Amino acid sequence: MSYDHQEIGDFASEADARDWAERNGLELRDLHLRARGEGSVTLSVRRSALGDTAPSDLSYGRRTGFF
Repeated sequence: MSYDHQEIGDFASEADARDWAERNGLELRDLHLRARGEGSVTLSVRRSALGDTAPSDLSYGRRTGFF
């Protein structure tokens, strides 16, 4: 089964991406992490987990964990 994901952005580490997801109330099973090298990852989230009220661009207002 394939799920549609929305790319959120790059993080310095997998732990930083998971921390961001927890702060935003996302389930870890709805995350997709893709290694970028040197420990950094790109985070995508299953669109169905974002709900209808999610902003169109979750990358806006990122606080920590990003390059």
